[in-house]
Amino acid sequence: MEASSLAAGGSLADSLKSCIHNEDAWRLPATADASSAVSAHLALSRWAVAGIGAGLPAQELSATTPADSYTVGVNLRSTDITFLHDGRLTFEGRVMPGMFQVTSPGHSARAVFHTACDVLHLYVPQAVLDACHREVSGKESAMSVLIDDPAVSHDPCIERLGQALLLADEAFTSFGQMYVDSINLALVSRLLELRLRTPAGGQPGQPKMRRSALPKWRLKRAVEYIDAHLAEAIGLEDVANAAGLTRMHFAAQFRAATGLRPHEYLLRRRIECAQQLLADEEYSLLDAAQLAGFRSQAHFTTVFKRMVGSTPKRWRDTHHARA
Repeated sequence: MEASSLAAGGSLADSLKSCIHNEDAWRLPATADASSAVSAHLALSRWAVAGIGAGLPAQELSATTPADSYTVGVNLRSTDITFLHDGRLTFEGRVMPGMFQVTSPGHSARAVFHTACDVLHLYVPQAVLDACHREVSGKESAMSVLIDDPAVSHDPCIERLGQALLLADEAFTSFGQMYVDSINLALVSRLLELRLRTPAGGQPGQPKMRRSALPKWRLKRAVEYIDAHLAEAIGLEDVANAAGLTRMHFAAQFRAATGLRPHEYLLRRRIECAQQLLADEEYSLLDAAQLAGFRSQAHFTTVFKRMVGSTPKRWRDTHHARA
């Protein structure tokens, strides 16, 4: 692996600073010595900006992918974004952790971040894809394609691989580079797998259902209702009513628009709310659970660990130690 990027504020351990570096410019891989023979041509960087939203101006960024490699963006936190591929609007709205986008060689990308963002960028040379194909098939073939659809998609496996990078500081002191290299290759293999499963004209890992996606104005109503009532019990009918639809129609269209079921989206927003509360020492674990809308601390702990990869207490202790 050639380079990787540490986010603003530093969320990986010092032992990984030589492995994952912060990008100086959006989608511009950081430079570092290539120390791994396993994935020497892969590069991983991280782009994180906190000062956006809440009255602060949006940030508009653009970049063109090199002619010999792909750029894979893996989102690490929920953010509001407008994304254009070769000048064409491909996504506008809320992206959640685990959502990803692949820009093919020589194509341009432009993004407007309306709220704080945190994104991993994996740079995958064509030569790496061809080597992966030879490894699996045992023969040469026509040029391998990673993903030829620029749409924003969601995949649970890619989300967990992104989480694994963020938790590396809890598990490694000396072998961080090897660990990150392995996850880079795992990300590439997962994207290639999704490529094989994608029907013509479809999105990676998702059924073709964008035609019936929830209109932007209805989605905005639903998201705003959820955010305004996180501390309360929220049912599917409540959110559907806010969007002006029946439960059945709303659930299908919401998933088509976001890649997530309404309940899964709600849980993710509750966990993000809890993380914000846990970052403040004023709130106890129970306070965070209740204010985020969980009715029991046991359920809160179970969901938190599943989505974040760590218990609430361990996450809070690690966060405060870094601060």
